[in-house]
Amino acid sequence: MMRSMKKSVVSMLALFVLVFALAVPAFAAASNYQFLDSSLNPSSHANSFTSDAVITGSSVKVSYDSSVVTGLKVDSGSGYVTLTPDTSVSGVISFTFTVADFTENLPVKLGVNAGPHSGDIDLFIQWL
Repeated sequence: MMRSMKKSVVSMLALFVLVFALAVPAFAAASNYQFLDSSLNPSSHANSFTSDAVITGSSVKVSYDSSVVTGLKVDSGSGYVTLTPDTSVSGVISFTFTVADFTENLPVKLGVNAGPHSGDIDLFIQWL
């Protein structure tokens, strides 16, 4: 009886570890870019809901949690261009745009839904 109870406890603990591991959010800091604030310091808040960008040549696709991100504007060199989302399905919003130079920080305005702080946040994308 004691042996089977120990097995049950160990199995339950293993199940909890697995559940918590799977509960890690899908949007945990990207490894190929990061957001910088206006002082060019990494923005921990903005970076907390990023995932890796899909880069194909000069084309970049970024995806975010749609409950947090509402839009993206990218500096075209002559002003900001509001990007139309590619998709907004299952809680994910995606945008595709072209990058001319991956060695330069790209000015963007990230639209966020953050209660009283909702609106566009001026940031830079730094390519890693």
